Amino acid sequence: MPFGNTHNQLKLKYSSEAEYPDLSKHNNHMAKVLTAAMYERLRSKQTPSGFTADDVIQTGVDNPGHPYIMTVGCVAGDEETYDVFKELLDPVIQDRHGGYKPTDKHKTDLNPNNLKGGDDLDPNYVLSSRVRTGRSIRGFCLPPHCSRGERRAIEKLSVEALGALSGDLKGKYYALKNMTDAEQQQLIDDHFLFDKPVSPLLLASGMARDWPDARGIWHNDNKTFLVWVNEEDHLRVISMQKGGNMKEVFNRFCTGLTKIEELFKKKGHVFMWNEHLGYILTCPSNLGTGLRGGVHVKLPNLSKHNKFEEVLKRLRLQKRGTGGVDTAAVGGVFDISNADRLGFSEVELVQMVVDGVKLLVEMEKKLEKGQAIDDLIPAQKMPFGNSHNQLKLKYSSEAEYPDLSKHNNHMAKVLTPAMYERLRSKQTPSGFTVDDVIQTGVDNPGHPFIMTVGCVAGDEETYEEFKELLDPIIQDRHGGYKPTDKHKTDLNPDNLKGGDDLDPNYVLSSRVRTGRSIRGFCLPPHCSRGERRAIEKLSVEALGALNGDLKGKYYALKNMTEAEQQQLIDDHFLFDKPVSPLLLASGMARDWPDARGIWHNDNKTFLVWVNEEDHLRVISMQQGGNMKEVFTRFCTGLSKIEELFKKKGHAFMWNEHLGYILTCPSNLGTGLRGGVHVKLPNLSKNKRFEEVLKKLRLQKRGT
Repeated sequence: MPFGNTHNQLKLKYSSEAEYPDLSKHNNHMAKVLTAAMYERLRSKQTPSGFTADDVIQTGVDNPGHPYIMTVGCVAGDEETYDVFKELLDPVIQDRHGGYKPTDKHKTDLNPNNLKGGDDLDPNYVLSSRVRTGRSIRGFCLPPHCSRGERRAIEKLSVEALGALSGDLKGKYYALKNMTDAEQQQLIDDHFLFDKPVSPLLLASGMARDWPDARGIWHNDNKTFLVWVNEEDHLRVISMQKGGNMKEVFNRFCTGLTKIEELFKKKGHVFMWNEHLGYILTCPSNLGTGLRGGVHVKLPNLSKHNKFEEVLKRLRLQKRGTGGVDTAAVGGVFDISNADRLGFSEVELVQMVVDGVKLLVEMEKKLEKGQAIDDLIPAQKMPFGNSHNQLKLKYSSEAEYPDLSKHNNHMAKVLTPAMYERLRSKQTPSGFTVDDVIQTGVDNPGHPFIMTVGCVAGDEETYEEFKELLDPIIQDRHGGYKPTDKHKTDLNPDNLKGGDDLDPNYVLSSRVRTGRSIRGFCLPPHCSRGERRAIEKLSVEALGALNGDLKGKYYALKNMTEAEQQQLIDDHFLFDKPVSPLLLASGMARDWPDARGIWHNDNKTFLVWVNEEDHLRVISMQQGGNMKEVFTRFCTGLSKIEELFKKKGHAFMWNEHLGYILTCPSNLGTGLRGGVHVKLPNLSKNKRFEEVLKKLRLQKRGT
């Protein structure tokens, strides 16, 4: 741009009111954010290369959008656009990327070793896999604003850098401008060719100027790694192959990207990146990772199911036809990819695709057999910053307050509209909200004569962040336990008096159990698949180090043999997928049976459930009435497990007020339930049986 940007100077001869665009019929993020006053403040500004507010918004002015499809409505012309026009772009980014705030920091993770699984997507359903992103070269204007000379310089630089790739990444560049008919046909057959943009959004942004000058396609000899030059971004990098090995695709993607970045650095150029927005690209929708990981997958039955759209939304995935945006699926084959770009790392986004597609294929297989998929419907995957909560905040507290008029639980007894209004905008660092805390109590009113708790914690911080609600619930549920009270912990079995002489003719078996939560991980109602798997791995390693009478083996629910399963059933050790509505509404059954399992010692007297209702459920038990021996083993085993976790750098959640932190407020403190199976055929018929139990502070249930 020339000195002073004369075109903008011309516009400034007219008043801001005269120049302000008519956005009355528009449905895009820009139109939602821009106001006449903001336009007046921004219209005289420009970036060092001369990109103005009108240049930023023109595509959104020319393309009002669809009443039901919210487009972005703006572009960047250079790296500085996001700073000079942050008053407009920060709210657009926050709105588009699920509440991503101007103070947030973006995560970048291009280490393919951090991806769990991904090498086993069923190739009978997953036809092909790909991962792509964009990169912008610092010091050049972006495609909506670059000059011919800049565009040609970018092409020259890119061709030289890509030409230095070797090994499996060695390849060739094909310039759109002068490729042969044979080369063009081969690229069409390979589905590598990109055409001149026809989308009005791209045309209005100026991205098709001078087409096809300085545009081209580079691919490796194996045709599994591809770079588009000067399309919508300076570089569009793609790794792909047939079949379902997303692990291999992502590994090549990360390796190739890293090598390309190194080659550009050798030439004195770096990619546009900052710690807030991650990698800078033309469209605000692609900031952060710019990553789209996708598969072509056959889902002829699931795609007709009335919950298909809901399942995709919950998994934070999106679908399109295999021909690209706005194309229909053919033969039940869809292009499924991640919906997010910013706030999640590259590994996290590909992990969402891997885990989500695996579930979609599992659903498809069940539907093929005529089976229901209700038990596989996932819980909502929360976005970065919890945009779902941001959506709720658009409605008044009164409009969002639950109807608790017929409820009988501690939560409903404590919560008031005023308290809800104070708490609804809060969330823990992991994104757990007051609605997440109370949802199980809203969905399960309880019984007129049985008072349930009606809430859960999603992480350790829940009890602090929502103490206004939870302190009275804890006080009510735990016999007046006040917020100022201190909890006592005593795991010294020598302090137990007696317990080794309960009559075995009546006491058939004895057990003591508790739960433990590992600090730094979300609790079962809120943890991600990755967290749950990390907890399992950590637990199996720690438990595997137990020795002596505590030495044992772990049985993963997911892949135990039929013989192992039958043995665990016979031993009464197996736990099943929760069917209780209270647990289901809490999100505790998500992804079942993934990363759940049972560990027991060789003597079958010490047992640990992993990732059931709590991270760990620890149980000591044996036949007969020697509770002393059971409790000694319980204390010894717990102490050793805690020591082993500490060696791995992890502690259990505990504080001096609440003791050991667990998912349900009813289990805080000790989390302990000591019990016996005892024969009381006559006493149980006595009219004072219930009264005696109450006075002894004991409770009964069937065996």
